Amino acid sequence: MDGLAFLKALAALQPDCVRVVLSGQTDLDALVRMINETHIYRFIPKPWSAYFLKSSVAQGIAFRQANLENRRLAKMLRDNGIELPAGAINPVDQILVMDSDVNSANALARTLTQHSRLDDVFREVQEEVHARVPRLNPGSISVQISNSPLYGLRMADDLSFSCVIANYDLQGMDGAQFLVNFSEKQPECATILISDTANMEGIVIALDLAHIHAYIAKPWTDFELRAVVAQALARQRLQAENRILAKMCKARDIGAAD
Repeated sequence: MDGLAFLKALAALQPDCVRVVLSGQTDLDALVRMINETHIYRFIPKPWSAYFLKSSVAQGIAFRQANLENRRLAKMLRDNGIELPAGAINPVDQILVMDSDVNSANALARTLTQHSRLDDVFREVQEEVHARVPRLNPGSISVQISNSPLYGLRMADDLSFSCVIANYDLQGMDGAQFLVNFSEKQPECATILISDTANMEGIVIALDLAHIHAYIAKPWTDFELRAVVAQALARQRLQAENRILAKMCKARDIGAAD
């Protein structure tokens, strides 16, 4: 059993377990599959820094504990029939697409906002093999595009995004660094890196510092792109709902851990 097979088996048994990979031999394809198929939290190349290893494990544990606590408190309210207040979460997911090539950005935006009959065929095939595939509803998303990293970061000051998709080749700043800077402004936003030129170092930076949900290679497959974004949005929305409900629970001073 190789590392990828182990991670997939572990994710099936303990989906909440934070997965950190240490390796000195992993190639680009294996790293991308680990990110996309098992959603590893961090990749640490060998030889590792003791400080970075310890801090990565500590951050991973804190991340897991926060998610589990939010889920526990949110479940308490849901079990008592208390749901999110109206308007607590925008029903329309804002998506930002960053690409120096405006034509490419527009093509990606069209892919996200259009539905193909082939989507239903692909979804049926996927669901026969895997778990239910989230569906991307073009009517519940709004896509903004930009070819300027600085303008994209300014947009993050004014508009709350659910997902940001950045091409690795940007003007003045690579996509990995852009996602890192964007995550500092909006840490709850799902991040996706897309490229046909990104190297392993860039992907590792995007994973370790921006916690990318997925890496998509160009040219993309329309159904796979929509499925990845739909999964990222579903995960982001559930975590946002749990955070809000957990905050409500704490405000009422109920649900304190024993």
